[in-house]
Amino acid sequence: MAGKLCRVTKESPWITEIPNHEGYRLTPMINTKLCPGAQIEFYVGEFQPGIGRAVDHIHDGEDNVFYVLSGRATARVGDDIYSLEPGDALWVPKGEVHNFDVIGGETFRVIAIFSPPRAI
Repeated sequence: MAGKLCRVTKESPWITEIPNHEGYRLTPMINTKLCPGAQIEFYVGEFQPGIGRAVDHIHDGEDNVFYVLSGRATARVGDDIYSLEPGDALWVPKGEVHNFDVIGGETFRVIAIFSPPRAI
């Protein structure tokens, strides 16, 4: 199986209707549809300042990792609250309730990884 180069460009498709998320969009980079055989999903996501948030939700079947590229937010994972800033990585185990709230006036841009990949 060959690899695949994926790049965010101005033509990249952005998904804006994501349950439990407000002021958020993401673009798929790697998933089982784009890269058959992939064992992860990889997205770039953006929460807009002032309105960006993810309300409490759970991913029952996969772990999540969020790597912060820009902006700031608070995140709750279970009973713990974290302040996130560029360079931070947050692991959310499968089955754990979590949320995000953007802080300040900058777009909160993250890499989101799901493992194992969901059926698409």
